[in-house]
Amino acid sequence: MLRFNLFGYPVRVHWMFWILCIILGMGYLQQRDRQGPISFLIVTAVVFGSILWHELGHAWARKRCGANYSEIELHGMGGLCGGPGYLTRKQSMFVSAMGPAASMLLGAVIFPLKFTPGMDWVMDPTNPGFAVRQNISFAVFVNHMIWVNIGWALLNLLPVMPLDGGQIFNAFMANKNPALVPRVGMIVAGIVAILGLLAVQLWMAFIFGFLAYQNYRRMQGTHSGFW
Repeated sequence: MLRFNLFGYPVRVHWMFWILCIILGMGYLQQRDRQGPISFLIVTAVVFGSILWHELGHAWARKRCGANYSEIELHGMGGLCGGPGYLTRKQSMFVSAMGPAASMLLGAVIFPLKFTPGMDWVMDPTNPGFAVRQNISFAVFVNHMIWVNIGWALLNLLPVMPLDGGQIFNAFMANKNPALVPRVGMIVAGIVAILGLLAVQLWMAFIFGFLAYQNYRRMQGTHSGFW
């Protein structure tokens, strides 16, 4: 397990995180040209840096709420930031929201690069009628930065435990109807899993299918605490 400190926060990288990167970049690894491995490394760097940035958003928010110690772990399902300290309902909602907020801020900064010349398609002079990108590595970087930081952040805000949106919903419903949280989570996760299958996004279908099952177990009171 890789360990290091970043801005005073201990960071652990579980070996399953690298499996996640391999799955996400498998399409590039299957390419037979030299660009394939380069694109895979770019995707891995984007996923690593973006998830770490997301968790730093949580760590910063925890510190603002008086929690002086936080630790970060990157694992096979993404990332986790936690530590000792009591948080009120409003503080819990704030901490949960700041991860996606940090991600979307980074995505918004990168988004204008979509309109730079390196993203354009041009005609390949050696193969008339075939269009190629001027700068494939640049396009891979920009597209994945936008998807990971904006696309994933939006999915992460769905009211599904233990995603950030689920944590926010859970804190909001704590003194109202907490039993509704896993029920809503199971339904929403199940719908997204089905949509993932229909769109042939198998990784999304697997993740949200797993989340639907976990929320079902929360409804039954048999959830073991995994993730």
